[in-house]
Amino acid sequence: QQSGADRLATAEALRLSPGDYVFRVSNKSVPYELGFWLRTAGFDWRNPLHRLNMTNVSGGGLTEGATKDYAVTLKPGEYVYSCPLNPTPDYRIIVGE
Repeated sequence: QQSGADRLATAEALRLSPGDYVFRVSNKSVPYELGFWLRTAGFDWRNPLHRLNMTNVSGGGLTEGATKDYAVTLKPGEYVYSCPLNPTPDYRIIVGE
């Protein structure tokens, strides 16, 4: 079984074009609540300027069998996503022209 660091070391960044996206997230078999958090790389929730000027989309309530959609507009730059309720690594998204 791989650790989060092992998975992150071999994970490739998701490469997308700028635009509007809906990320559909499902909890297929984890017996406790999960969440989803997508944000601009370097986002710090404690910084009010980051909350005003950076992308930050999140939510919880993904109990076993649940699916939720998260709509977001991605501009060129780097983003990360993870589960804030679980020790998930930050996986990368790179948005370019």
